[in-house]
Amino acid sequence: MNQKRGFTLIEILAVLAIIGIAVALAQVRFARSAAQTLEDEAHRLAVVLEFARDEAMTQGCTVAWISRSDSHRVGCRRGAEYATHPWPRGIALERVSIAGIPISRDAALLFTPSGINAPFELILATEGHRVLLSGDALGRVSVSK
Repeated sequence: MNQKRGFTLIEILAVLAIIGIAVALAQVRFARSAAQTLEDEAHRLAVVLEFARDEAMTQGCTVAWISRSDSHRVGCRRGAEYATHPWPRGIALERVSIAGIPISRDAALLFTPSGINAPFELILATEGHRVLLSGDALGRVSVSK
């Protein structure tokens, strides 16, 4: 009796095709929606803005948050610069207002060493979804839809 051991090429290819289909389905299932990505970025930005307030108070310098069309960054007026953070694809800063007055999206949002700042609002948007970030006079930032 001559028995062959192992798998045929067809059997191996069939298993690889099944694994490929399973991976593709799992990737589609776990993809984040545009609304979820926007909300996550808004919470991340809220932390960055609170960091800017804290940094202004601990370093004793005015800290600016500056937004551009493709990124945003925090910097101290004395020259200390922090990492530039790119906006996730499709997310844009739609509106900025300080103390209820709309300002240019390129204008700096300033945090003073005293910890007392003008209240502000930022609106982030993507694909028909919008999120509002509101900062109070003490620099606490909240996120709402």
